[in-house]
Amino acid sequence: MALSDTEPTSEQQILDRALESLLTGTPLVITGVGSLEMSERCIEVPWAAALLKDSKSILDIGFSMSPPEWMGVLLRVQELDTDLVGIDIIDPTRVKSRYRADQVEAVMKVQVRVEDFLSARSDGSLFETVACISTLEHIGFDKATDPTNTKSVFARAKSISELNEFRDPSTDSAFLDSAYGFLEPTGRLIVSVPAGSGGPILHQDSLGFYTHQFEYGPKQWSELLSDPRYEVEQEQFYRYNAESGWAEVNEFADLADQTSALMPYATGCAMVVLRKRK
Repeated sequence: MALSDTEPTSEQQILDRALESLLTGTPLVITGVGSLEMSERCIEVPWAAALLKDSKSILDIGFSMSPPEWMGVLLRVQELDTDLVGIDIIDPTRVKSRYRADQVEAVMKVQVRVEDFLSARSDGSLFETVACISTLEHIGFDKATDPTNTKSVFARAKSISELNEFRDPSTDSAFLDSAYGFLEPTGRLIVSVPAGSGGPILHQDSLGFYTHQFEYGPKQWSELLSDPRYEVEQEQFYRYNAESGWAEVNEFADLADQTSALMPYATGCAMVVLRKRK
């Protein structure tokens, strides 16, 4: 159902495609001129949704701050009696106003672990799928404010000069360690990240605060995929062009000249399925 009786918004178009992808198991990504002025959500959300078809248990990293398109997929998965657990440094009750009105009640019913994924440990529950969609680039930078802070749930800066662009080089390794501990034997870790030349890039959030996020370059991507505990099952790469929209490219090198510094969305997107080895 569309948000209104007029032409569906980009958000609704992406969600509709993603829900069809979930139903069919086929990633119905939006590319070409139809994707002009759309963020990477038009690629990564239908792609990830297709992978969740028939998944019996899912741990979603970054759940509370999920964009509405991805949240819509997760909530539909829960309706299908999949065991869904979220994990985020932000309690969803702090950001109720960011959810679509038709999602709020369902979001509040999802079990959410409010903690840093890098230090989180399984309580004995293991998952068939661990999903990290447009979230890994924030890990290592974002920190939650005290719950009494009503201005921003993240500790971000009012000016660029206040920022520290350091991200611990062990962040991705620690991420893979934690994911490994939550996965069933042969379970899948699915990840999407902004891709380009690599390194910390400036980002301005919807409240006007500044932070850094990590844009993956060829070197960082190769390192992420090199952990011997995982088998690379699938990789895909997409690139945005202001005249022709999103298009699939052959390899990460085709994204290495891109950057999305201070832009509203990425211009390169890399996605991978990592299978936990026995």
